Amino acid sequence: MTGVPDRPAANLMFSHMGLSVVDIVRMEEFYTEVLGFTVTDRGHADGMDLVFLSRDPHDHHQIVLATGRPETLPANTANPQFGPSINQISFRMGSLDDLRDIEIRLNAFGAESIFPANHGVAWSIYAHDPEGNNLEFFVDTDWYILQPLLLPLDLSKDNDVIIAQTKAMCEQSEGFEPIADWRARIAPRMSAFRPPLGRPSEVVS
Repeated sequence: MTGVPDRPAANLMFSHMGLSVVDIVRMEEFYTEVLGFTVTDRGHADGMDLVFLSRDPHDHHQIVLATGRPETLPANTANPQFGPSINQISFRMGSLDDLRDIEIRLNAFGAESIFPANHGVAWSIYAHDPEGNNLEFFVDTDWYILQPLLLPLDLSKDNDVIIAQTKAMCEQSEGFEPIADWRARIAPRMSAFRPPLGRPSEVVS
């Protein structure tokens, strides 16, 4: 028994990931020039240089490159094909109530390094899995501001208060615009997915 409450499965889906890197310039070249990702933001936070990458205007970033990986690391002991360089694994959730729900589950399991954060573009909870991999659970907001940004998030406040305070903060921040406008602006810079023949493509509104 893990101590996790007996309730329906958590409402989440996989969203994006971060990679700790040694040579961020070379990694950016690979992901943009070889894989066709678009740089949506770049900056410096908490001692790291960061590059945000996406191929979908609905997602501000699908991959984050972050400096800080040591020059040498021990090989994966199970399979050297897979390296020990994951920065974070992120899961999209549906609401602030879903964030509170996952926080209950994480605490019940005994997860470590749990902290809620406000990015302006999203509300998040970070935590470690049992082997120390950093996980993020997040809910998108309706606004865009320049990234990276990380502020404390108090989930004990009512949803209406959190939403109003976040909107006010975003309106005073550099690069502010409704997320729908940001998506429309960034979309022409991105390479659209081409589905297999006979399969209808997703319409991006």
